[in-house]
Amino acid sequence: MSSLDLSKDWRRAKVSLAQIDPVALAILYADMQPSPGQTRFIKAIYSRDPQFSQLIAKVHRIGGKTKSVAVGFASIFLRDPTTRIFHLSGSYLQASRLYDYLKPLVVNQELFPDALQSEPTRFLTRFKAGGCLEVLTASAKSIRGGDADVVSIDEAVLVPPRLINAAWPLVRASRYPKRIVVSTASQEPYLEWFVNLWQRAEELKFQRFEWPESECFWINKEDNDLAKLVLDKQTYLIEYEGAIGQRVGRVWDNVLIDQALKDPRRAEEYPPPAEDPLTEKWTALDWGFIGQAVLTLWEKQGDTLILRDCRIWTDTSYTEIKQEIREDFGSYPIYPDSEAVADNSDLEKMGMKVTPVIFSKDKDYLISRVRWRLENGLIKIPKPDIDPRFFTLVQQMKAYHYNEKTGKPEKINDHCCDSVICAMKHVETSKFVPGVRYIDI
Repeated sequence: MSSLDLSKDWRRAKVSLAQIDPVALAILYADMQPSPGQTRFIKAIYSRDPQFSQLIAKVHRIGGKTKSVAVGFASIFLRDPTTRIFHLSGSYLQASRLYDYLKPLVVNQELFPDALQSEPTRFLTRFKAGGCLEVLTASAKSIRGGDADVVSIDEAVLVPPRLINAAWPLVRASRYPKRIVVSTASQEPYLEWFVNLWQRAEELKFQRFEWPESECFWINKEDNDLAKLVLDKQTYLIEYEGAIGQRVGRVWDNVLIDQALKDPRRAEEYPPPAEDPLTEKWTALDWGFIGQAVLTLWEKQGDTLILRDCRIWTDTSYTEIKQEIREDFGSYPIYPDSEAVADNSDLEKMGMKVTPVIFSKDKDYLISRVRWRLENGLIKIPKPDIDPRFFTLVQQMKAYHYNEKTGKPEKINDHCCDSVICAMKHVETSKFVPGVRYIDI
């Protein structure tokens, strides 16, 4: 037998293996050595067994979730190019990753000879036999009509439930309906929906899949130690180990709050303010309810945030509050909560630099940044028994806790906490040049 014949036989054998085994497809055509967890997940995506009709995967970052989904899709199309797949992606970047993994497989002429109707794009891959992969991102306003055999949701914590609800029924008319939900359990806007599905998977007839970081040989293990220096403990567990964000008990550790309390009379504990504008200073404001508001004044020296003032208004008109803010803090940038649109606009008209903080988008992340700074000793607060201005703030920070049912911070006596949270927005979004105005990035 000639070498040419052997080569043809090997190609036929490769294709035959890929057609019956999705893991063989991954190894032979996707440059992938699936981990044990990925292997189970890919096989479940491919399977038509009714017990695998609904799948949920919770995996840490860079765990190979999206690549597993792409290989699973390719294996489904290889078996039946009339399959229709509808994929909701949490972001454009995530959709692009799926496309980058899938395209080399579906354009491979060994696997799919003359099978595509047109060149695949990030949002549509169409087969001549009638099958297709349609991709929408979380920014879509609505789900277009039609039906599907597979509904897939990638980075579900970023996808609005209204889109998920609209996509859910699309597989009702399929002979082999399948729903796939994949995400890292990050503290993003729709974590609650994903965690509820994960925790109730057995009751809701979903098969659960996860695999540890130790299985992922492609991950740089040395980076783990570096990440621990930057991320708070909870964020590290979520992003690097695939854990679910803990939303029970206290939001911040009371022991760490106590460690942040310093004697304002001792410069070695609580350094005096630097002269303006040689250091960063800014204010953060929670509007609270009518006649109630909390403003905090902060300074950043090195990597440390120093709380310089705390104003709490409990029975004052908003007009008076705004006048006081302008007179006493008008030269500093201010980060108020975004809900009081008209009042924030008034502050801008008064000449202040206003950056509203959108809690629905940023709150969980900013809470984690407070936690990281507390864990690393990078917040200093005057001891309330020495400076009573900070008594209520410290008490509220210690009492701040998650609601057991909703998993969200309890909205009780939280105005000081929200001001602290707003303050983190400045640290995460601005650059500072001594002697120059603040520059947004």
